[in-house]
Amino acid sequence: MRQKVKLKTLMLGAACLLYLSSCSGNSAATESLAAASKSVSSGVSSETNGLWTNMTWENNGDKMGDNDGPAYVVYSKEGYNKASQVIKVSRMKVNLVRKSDGKSLNGYAFLGMDVYNGKENQWVNCIDAGLGFIGSTGKCHACVNRYSVPPDEDQWWESSVELDMTHDYKLVLDASQKDEQVTLTIFDVTEKNRQVDSKTFTLYYAKKDGGNLAVYQDYAMDFPEDVRLDTKKVPSTDWEQITLYNTDEDLYMKNIVGSDLCLYNDSGSRPWTADRTADRYMWPDKTSCISYVTTTVTQIKKDSETKIDLNMNR
Repeated sequence: MRQKVKLKTLMLGAACLLYLSSCSGNSAATESLAAASKSVSSGVSSETNGLWTNMTWENNGDKMGDNDGPAYVVYSKEGYNKASQVIKVSRMKVNLVRKSDGKSLNGYAFLGMDVYNGKENQWVNCIDAGLGFIGSTGKCHACVNRYSVPPDEDQWWESSVELDMTHDYKLVLDASQKDEQVTLTIFDVTEKNRQVDSKTFTLYYAKKDGGNLAVYQDYAMDFPEDVRLDTKKVPSTDWEQITLYNTDEDLYMKNIVGSDLCLYNDSGSRPWTADRTADRYMWPDKTSCISYVTTTVTQIKKDSETKIDLNMNR
């Protein structure tokens, strides 16, 4: 499987170097995707309430979000051991293949959990779990990535179950059954919530009561290594330059609708409303050199139902 490398840094002293594969079918370089462990900044937007874009949104604070491709991330407060959401895949419009040379990007819509040290409240582990949209194959399936894993387990897992992109899917990420254990389950909403995929993983340090867990939702486009070039076509690690190099290549993930977001703890479930959110992060933001609208967020029901458009065309 061809894997991407996306390194996320935790500005307050730790690093989440999650290795999220591009799920394309070859084994190669590793890419970290974990919006999880990155520490996050507060966002400020001058736009009308409910509609935000990267041209007016500014990430503030001392933390980082998902910043190596167009993305939007929402982080919950701590105290939740389970989360669920519906991704309306059937409504999405996706093209992840560059028109000039046929090289591809990848996209993701997923839930995740950060794990913290109870005493010092420092980040110690994380998991990304959800849907991968693979540009090279045009397919969608479940992907999971963890930071700290047992010696006999891989950080990266990708399902062999191909998901029908004309259907909608419910994701459930559940750490409530046992300490240091989490299960991702995928239900086909179009087929009356039929379970289509499930996998249980070790999640070191996680407590089943959710006392040291925080949840996040992440929607992103990512650059495999062969398209990580600057505008002079020189290999680069500058994400702004890489974004500009891939601009106007007919790349987009439009109408990503995450709905029915729910958070759970031992007292039950509740909608993911704004008062349960710790932070939000958008990339790029208005401080970058990206001078066109590439990330648009429409809050339908703030944090519990959101429409995201990632469009890398002027």
